[in-house]
Amino acid sequence: MVPGFRFAVRRSMWMGEIMSNRTYSACLALLTVWLVTAAAPSPALSLTNLFVLHHSVGRNILEEGNVRQLLDDHNVQRGTRLVLWDHDYNAIGLMDPDGDLADRYYDIPDDDTYVVGLHQLWTTANSARDSILANHQVIAFKSCYGASLIETDAMLAQYKAWYLEIRDVLDQHPDHVFLLMSSPPMHPCLSTSTEADRGRAFADWLGSTAFLGGHPNLRFFDLFDVLASPRDAEDRNTLRANYCKSTSCSSPDSHPNAAANLVAGPLLVAALVAAAGEDAVDAPAAAATAFFTDVHPNPFNPTTTIRFALPAAGSARLAVYDVTGRLVRTLIDGNLAAGAHEASWDGRDAAGRSAASGVYLARLSTASGAGVVRVTLAK
Repeated sequence: MVPGFRFAVRRSMWMGEIMSNRTYSACLALLTVWLVTAAAPSPALSLTNLFVLHHSVGRNILEEGNVRQLLDDHNVQRGTRLVLWDHDYNAIGLMDPDGDLADRYYDIPDDDTYVVGLHQLWTTANSARDSILANHQVIAFKSCYGASLIETDAMLAQYKAWYLEIRDVLDQHPDHVFLLMSSPPMHPCLSTSTEADRGRAFADWLGSTAFLGGHPNLRFFDLFDVLASPRDAEDRNTLRANYCKSTSCSSPDSHPNAAANLVAGPLLVAALVAAAGEDAVDAPAAAATAFFTDVHPNPFNPTTTIRFALPAAGSARLAVYDVTGRLVRTLIDGNLAAGAHEASWDGRDAAGRSAASGVYLARLSTASGAGVVRVTLAK
């Protein structure tokens, strides 16, 4: 174990003294199953071993975005068996599906995950490439945020040329699915608008039909777009101000903050799940699914906040049920934008009456599926 490194984020919901008898426990379990399976079930997944190659930005998304917990929740809800491995800097190495150090090191060439390093990894013979291909089925990778600071048009052209050569190699492995991720944007104090515009152009190109079309084992997750200010904003194509650890130019940091990772984490899980879809190499990606990201406090009195993320804009309904299946309160029912959302519940029903102490089930339903989380009201 490397001292000081233990990056797995694990949520643990204290449930209180709720299992007073076997009948109550069975009723609650059956209701939970009903609430989840009321939506159309996911298809069986043929690819189960997921892998993410990253450095610090990716590490923070996995941790602060609760990626492993969300993947565990998906497995429970859908009956899947997806497992996630990830590789950090070479000195840290591989993390196992529990988020623990595996004491294994793939020795990424030059420890480099910028565009030039990824090009070396995939287009040259090396032990890291061999290990990744031998041990994992769905492989996600991205360049560091510095790749979004593209100083010249010639540099942008070079990045595209390198990725075309990477694509040629990935085409040789149709038994794998590769999830290409765009680079995170730079802090607005560290990039000119022209450089940032090129960063956006690179991300757009990676997700385009011109690059992905005709390559059925390639998928794309636009992390740049998730984190960057809109194209028409004053600080366009740089890290959103509310996602910056500090907006001061005296101490700029391009690492997205916890709020950003809370949004990016569920979207990354949705992209990984879609990439692992049934007959994933030949079929279109499965629909991305909404995820709960947090319930806090839980247990609660008098109010709790339920947070969730949507991978795409659309209709969503968040409702609270008691353990008999009776609807207690509808918190949200309408169209929502993609990204992070939250709703507060004050422990009251639709008529304003105080609900009794105990366990309740919050059900989030969207066009792509449904999920349930337990909420405990403790008076």
